[in-house]
Amino acid sequence: MITEQLIWFIDSRFYFKNLSLDKIVHLANIHNKRVKIIIDASVQSAGRGYWHLLEDKEALSKELMATIAKKEVQLHEYFAMNAIKVEVVVSQSTAYLTKLNSDINNAPSLVVIEDNIVAKRHPIFQQLTEINAPVLLLSNSPWKHPINILAAVDPLHEYASSGRIDDNIVSFTQHWASKLLAKWTIAHCCYIDSILTKYKNNVLAMHRDSLKVFEKKLRLPHEQCVLLEGKPEDALASYIHKHHIDILITGLVARSKLEQLLIGSTTTALLTEPPCDMLLIKH
Repeated sequence: MITEQLIWFIDSRFYFKNLSLDKIVHLANIHNKRVKIIIDASVQSAGRGYWHLLEDKEALSKELMATIAKKEVQLHEYFAMNAIKVEVVVSQSTAYLTKLNSDINNAPSLVVIEDNIVAKRHPIFQQLTEINAPVLLLSNSPWKHPINILAAVDPLHEYASSGRIDDNIVSFTQHWASKLLAKWTIAHCCYIDSILTKYKNNVLAMHRDSLKVFEKKLRLPHEQCVLLEGKPEDALASYIHKHHIDILITGLVARSKLEQLLIGSTTTALLTEPPCDMLLIKH
């Protein structure tokens, strides 16, 4: 899917980062996309249930909305300075996900969200699989030049991801690399449990063969595909730090609580402390 608009979802409790502004302007310019910004104040609104304990509720409400209005003005000015048309919407509705998906349904979209301290993250972080579009999670790390992209796939589908997701991950990777003039690598992880240690060579051979079949099917350069040993979340994080990866493109699969307990989730583990910016592909 080729996106037609960028939707930046901002948690009104925090000030947006200049680094995030730069990244979104970069994406908007090279992809020639329009930008819609949703400043979500629903979390602040929910907190108003405690306002009966405060003496001057009206003054506090005005102060919060004035802060948001200031952010809105600054966003308009920044994007105008970069010759990018932007629509800014301030919402206090707790139905933020329904509204977001409605905007997505109007045009193929990329949703951009800034990362925050886990304990203070917006509730939308618990609903990422319910967003009907790819999600770009922005970290505090700047992009280097050239940008370096790593895509994680699972040709054997051991972790319940579908082949369609893998194909789309590669498609997104190649499209973004072309637009961003970025370097890119496809990675498949192989974790061998201690009980299978004596079969290590056989297991590794099976994973290498699977990766080669995947390379051939999608006509990928062999030198740009790597097999990483270890738990996926650890192997990917290590590779990202060692090779200075800017963006990790990976799948986002909805699972039940039981499935997560039994097989875990690489993406969930990485989201706990993102090693770099993460582009999450659902379909």
